Amino acid sequence: MWVAWLWKLLRNKRFRAWLLATAGPRALALFLVWIERVRHRQVAIGEARQIDGMFSAAIIDGERHVVVWKDGEPISSYPPVEGDLARKLRTHARRDLTRPEDLPVSRARRWAGEAARRLRGGAHEVSETARGGADKVKQLLPGRRA
Repeated sequence: MWVAWLWKLLRNKRFRAWLLATAGPRALALFLVWIERVRHRQVAIGEARQIDGMFSAAIIDGERHVVVWKDGEPISSYPPVEGDLARKLRTHARRDLTRPEDLPVSRARRWAGEAARRLRGGAHEVSETARGGADKVKQLLPGRRA
């Protein structure tokens, strides 16, 4: 979601001019590399969520990659790796694997959803209680039979 915002920011001529003036000529290239890393991570997280898998960071052939795992086996990596991914990751520690739902953003989203459900459920209980109380009052009114 926010990757799109960063790309939009990068397309802004004034931002590019400010970035070049402030941080120097390599700043734009470094910013593009950083954006690409973020994009790779987001794609890997999305794939892990889609296949009910996990993801991790790994150094493969001296380069940083984000690897998607399913049942302890590597499925894919971002950026893609030439050759046999499983062979290159045979000594990779499996204890650092992360589930997409364990990310802070996912936990916050889940907490907000649960809080909203509790509030809606609480509002339903209040309305039921109020309705029950109104029925009791109607029964006590003169001319009403209990």
